[in-house]
Amino acid sequence: MDKDRASSILPSMRTVDALYDQGLLRPAEPLSLRQGETVRLILLPRPDAKLWNLSRFPQSAQEEDLALATLGLAEWADALEAEDRG
Repeated sequence: MDKDRASSILPSMRTVDALYDQGLLRPAEPLSLRQGETVRLILLPRPDAKLWNLSRFPQSAQEEDLALATLGLAEWADALEAEDRG
């Protein structure tokens, strides 16, 4: 893919949560798409924090690290982006 095409695609990308239900992905919010419009999906299953073994984290971990570890991946990314923005 050439550089110009890639730069035109990236700004139009966005993250949308969806539930997989009976063979269909059901978005958590309305999508601004035309009826019958084709989209390309990148699937990223959300981690289930209930399945994480927090006792395996180093005992020297900072309190902030442990708090972030209990959040889901999307929330962690959001927190890091907010921190970067100041």
